[in-house]
Amino acid sequence: MPPREPSYRTLRLLCANGAGMVGFLFAYAVGREFAAALVAGLVFAAVGYVASAAVVEYAKA
Repeated sequence: MPPREPSYRTLRLLCANGAGMVGFLFAYAVGREFAAALVAGLVFAAVGYVASAAVVEYAKA
């Protein structure tokens, strides 16, 4: 039986989660407004998910 190709979805979600948390905390520390910090966290999470493609390529090598 040939080996399975691993799924890197969990790794991508972890990268997105980490980026989102950092973005949220930074925005909340600077602006002290929860709604703006939540939006910033979501934006950072989306960027982190897209940028995690580089992390996945590194993990595949």
